Amino acid sequence: MITALFISSCEENNDAVIDTSISAPVMLDPYISSDTVFTTSANPVINFNTSVSVNINGGSSIKSVKCTVKDPDRNIIGQYNLLDNGISPDSIANDGVYSAAVNITGINCLLVGTYGLEYVAENNSGLFSNLLTDDIKVVNTAAAPPVIVSTNLPDSVVRPLPGDSTLLTITVDVNDPDGLCDLKDVSFVTVRPNGVTFPPIPMFNNGNGQFVFANYVSYSTDPTSYGYFKYTFTARDRENLMSAPVTDSIKFVSPF
Repeated sequence: MITALFISSCEENNDAVIDTSISAPVMLDPYISSDTVFTTSANPVINFNTSVSVNINGGSSIKSVKCTVKDPDRNIIGQYNLLDNGISPDSIANDGVYSAAVNITGINCLLVGTYGLEYVAENNSGLFSNLLTDDIKVVNTAAAPPVIVSTNLPDSVVRPLPGDSTLLTITVDVNDPDGLCDLKDVSFVTVRPNGVTFPPIPMFNNGNGQFVFANYVSYSTDPTSYGYFKYTFTARDRENLMSAPVTDSIKFVSPF
């Protein structure tokens, strides 16, 4: 009987022990000093202050709080340690609010759009908090539209004999005063010899400012498949600024 009471007493004491190594921190209330950063491609700088509240949640003390910044293409461009030390931009030391100044410089080509922020805390037991996310917009205040530098189309194409096909390749070289990374897309509208207009067709970005379209040309018995086809090209950047349209043409010739 005495043994049974001793075992029961030990079990009750073990239940009263709190193991801080199994409690992960909890984050909430992410804050950004501005919802939009205004900068220019000539001197691109992305800076703002950010903070987040961290609760140890009964676990061990906080080891680190980090904010990861991702550009609109979801590439990581920076990671910042948030501190609760009372040194600016942090206001009060040890109040559970961790802060950092984000300052991104040395940008080779400014990407405008929505940047993503990811916050995570880790305690000294190696446990991670919940992941918090937020975003901030970056705007180029001196944005300029792209420019179509040149088009590369054959002067004429002989349509193949029945049953055959010929590969037609069209390329367009485009420049953007704000950098090639600012180019969003290039498309063209085709007008047949009889005046019928086709919807815009997107071109593939081949890199270095070159956009490509390739398709197979086949034989046709339709009289409107022969003669001059007009192609009007337009480029657009990430600010949705449009280039001046450029028109070129191809003469399709009968194989007979």
